[in-house]
Amino acid sequence: MDNGGLRPPYGEKVTSPLQQLAHVYWIGGSPCSGKSSTAQALAGHFGLRYYNCDDAFFRHAGTVTPEQQPAFHRVTHYSPEELWMRPVADLLADELAVYREEFPLIVADLLALPADRPVIAEGAALLPELVAPLLAAQNRAVWMLPTPDFQWQHYRERAWAKDVVKDCSDPAKAFGNWMERDVQFARQVRGQADRLGLPVIVVDGSQGIAAVTAQVGAHFGLD
Repeated sequence: MDNGGLRPPYGEKVTSPLQQLAHVYWIGGSPCSGKSSTAQALAGHFGLRYYNCDDAFFRHAGTVTPEQQPAFHRVTHYSPEELWMRPVADLLADELAVYREEFPLIVADLLALPADRPVIAEGAALLPELVAPLLAAQNRAVWMLPTPDFQWQHYRERAWAKDVVKDCSDPAKAFGNWMERDVQFARQVRGQADRLGLPVIVVDGSQGIAAVTAQVGAHFGLD
């Protein structure tokens, strides 16, 4: 009998996204903080399913519309010049807007995965303000943030980073805008995490990736 969509059929169990995603571990934070290496190491060691937000970004970019995800759609159509030769404040505002628009797509992906084993989800798109309502416990998430010096040093060592801005009219300025955007992004993430009482790990290069991975694993209660 039709109930007008007011409630599920008798006997059908209702679960919220929080309940459905209780098996997910979340690693957010800024680029160049070792999130991917840490998540991959934990996934391999503990048999977790690995979800990478960067990989999903390009898939999601092909599905967004100007009506449903205006910022995401706009940014994916920028040229390198249009993207990187803008004021840093505009770059940061777009990055935050894109991640807020993409997050429901990430949640949909996670809900679609088999729940036969825990999942470790990792990526800059996992802003504390977005993840917090889905946390079954505070030790299910952590945010990794590089110091500015560590970030600049490691991006300079990455050959592909030069390719990102090589078609800009002033590649050096474009690179500087990119780096400063990420520095400001890390501060935004830290502010959100602090307001919500969520844990942050600052990555400054004083610890190797193995030590950071062990710290995150211990935080998650993995053994």
